[in-house]
Order: sequence, then C-alpha cells, then structure tokens
Amino acid sequence: MLLPFALLVCLLASPSLSEFHLRRTYTERDLRRYLFEDYDKLVRPAVNPKNNITVSVALTAIKIKELDRKEQVLVMDTYMLMRWNDDMLKWNPSEFGNISFINLPHQEVWKPDLAVYSATPDKALFPTANNRVLLYHNGTVLWVPFFTIQSRCPMLKRQKKSHVECPILIGSWTYSGQLLDIQLARPEVDISNFDDSNPDWTLVNVKSNRQSKYYPCCPEDYPLLTFNVTVKARWPPLTMENEV
Repeated sequence: MLLPFALLVCLLASPSLSEFHLRRTYTERDLRRYLFEDYDKLVRPAVNPKNNITVSVALTAIKIKELDRKEQVLVMDTYMLMRWNDDMLKWNPSEFGNISFINLPHQEVWKPDLAVYSATPDKALFPTANNRVLLYHNGTVLWVPFFTIQSRCPMLKRQKKSHVECPILIGSWTYSGQLLDIQLARPEVDISNFDDSNPDWTLVNVKSNRQSKYYPCCPEDYPLLTFNVTVKARWPPLTMENEV
C-alpha cells in the first residue's frame, strides 16, 4: 500500500498535464515538427483538388550582364518575387507561442514549376538558389530568389539598330490555369535599384503583361507572363575615357 500512496502524493504535488501544457513555451522546432509531420512537397498543396493555386510573380531588374549579338541571348540579373498560398502549412499562432511566421529552406516546401519559356533549354527551369522562404501562419509562402535569366533575343533585321527588345516569357511547365493561376504581383517592373554599368547596353524600360495561351494539345488555358526588356546600345561604347 505504501507504493500506491506515495505515487498518489507525487501526482497531487505535481502540476497537472493541462497546467504543463498551458505553461509550455513552444519553439519554432515544435512548430516545424507539427507542420511537416505528414507534409508532401511533391503534391500541389490545395485542400480541394479542384481549386487552383494563384502565384503572384514580380521581377526586379538588377543588371544587364550581357547581350550576345552572335548567339542572340540576353543575360540579366534579377530578383524574382513569388507568392502563393499553401493550404497544408497553416497554424494558429496562439497555440504556438504567438509565432506568426518562420523561415525555411525552400527545398522543404512545394513550389510552382515556373519556367522561362524563352530561355535556352538548359536554362529554362526556375531558380535553384538557396534563398530561404518565408512562411506565414495563414499559409502564405514568399520566395524571392536571385535569378540570372538567360533568354533568347532574336534580333533578325534589328541587329544594326541601336534599340533591341527582348521578351522574357514565364509560365508553368506542366500546370494549366485551372490548377495554377499565374498573376503579376504588380503592374510595373521594379528598376529602382538597377545597376546601369554594362559597357555596351543601357536599359530603356521593362514592360510586363499577362495573357492566357491555348495550345493544340489541350483545351485548358495556360497563363503566360511576358516581360519585354528594351535596351539601347551605347554609341560610342562606354570606356574609362568616356566617364571622365
């Protein structure tokens, strides 16, 4: 009888499980375990499989690295902002120490399979940079990777003219608009931090638009974002003597 009595005294003297639960301080580690316990990053994260996922995309032009007249390829440094909602990665902040967002390696979450249609084949897929994603409690995922775009820029008869327009085409590689709706995050392309130091070309403007494309293979529409980059040749080329 002594052992059960001692055990009862111990239980009465100890805080209840509910009290322990209320006093516990949850960490990001606890939250991450909760979110990814049964998460599958290979599956489109929509609770209703008939619902589409809207991805907002914005481009920030950073620098023209090269415009190769011979190969007719534009190489431009950018930041690509992408924002979407993941139905499988939501939580109530009040249940996790009021944590309202966390940052994670982008490899751990589902990401839209966007591609640059106008790129050379080996450069078509979207960024593989190691920038982390921000995940908010309502399921919003924000990813802003650095991305060097290499896009075909057919000049044809315009090769001898000073102005060249290079269209950058971006869309999903496999999803139709019924499953993945791509939208412009803002109407204007951000060039406020553009580094205009290329010795041969200067940026004139970047204009964007969205359209729905239809292909012979499929009845569904495929959203397409176009960023038209207009550059102007420097004549004479920029040199150290020109800068003085």
